[in-house]
Amino acid sequence: MRLSTFLLSLLVFCLVIGCTPESTQVVIKKVPRSQRVGLMVLNFKNNTLLNKAKEFQPWEFGIASMVMTDLESVGLFNIISKERLKDILDQMAFQQYGFVDEKEAAKIGKIVAAKFLLTGAFMELNGHLRIEAQVFSVERGMQLGAAEVTGKTDTFFDMEKKLVVKLLNYMDVMLNTYEMDLITKNIETRSIDASLNNYAGEVALLRADELKKKGEVANAADMIEEAKNNFRTALVHDPNYERAKRNLAKLVMAIPMTL
Repeated sequence: MRLSTFLLSLLVFCLVIGCTPESTQVVIKKVPRSQRVGLMVLNFKNNTLLNKAKEFQPWEFGIASMVMTDLESVGLFNIISKERLKDILDQMAFQQYGFVDEKEAAKIGKIVAAKFLLTGAFMELNGHLRIEAQVFSVERGMQLGAAEVTGKTDTFFDMEKKLVVKLLNYMDVMLNTYEMDLITKNIETRSIDASLNNYAGEVALLRADELKKKGEVANAADMIEEAKNNFRTALVHDPNYERAKRNLAKLVMAIPMTL
């Protein structure tokens, strides 16, 4: 009886928050996976001044994730997963974010069979945001170009889209007006607080996985609860934030059925 009640509650929860498939975005180019090129995106380094650095820390992971999502939607790249990337970077003692030199880019990229490597950084100052990024060719062992966007912080998502379009040019990807609109109109959220809370939750989940691997089960459980609270807070700021909805739904559905 308790199990049936739990399942019913879970179903209601999913209907309320709108559980959706893992990925519902449109893929622009219909290129088979076997013909796509590998692309790796490092976390973006947070250069925000100390008094506000902690507030925007989740965007080290978040901006990189947004960029990966948009590049994935182009349909020309196989994005190297963050789990695979983290394992390699840990083994090689490289940074997981920020700018790297051409030799480091080529070395990391070759190990994961990536053709391109993308790094970046950002800084928030008094309501204004600057995001910059570099694109490296792994095969040629050289930087292909650098891009930068600046604007008011509350337009961060539009800025990220502009950055992606600039980066695609360095990788010889040309989009027509219709294809560009598909990317720029795919808005994740326009709420700064929702975005920061969601990605704080995702970072907490990554830390929980690390703690589990170390056998620190209790600490991992605490991090999972923190993640849940972050996702719930994100949805308070933006009830239509699909990414946060999916993240919260996964955690709820992961609760053991014996509860």
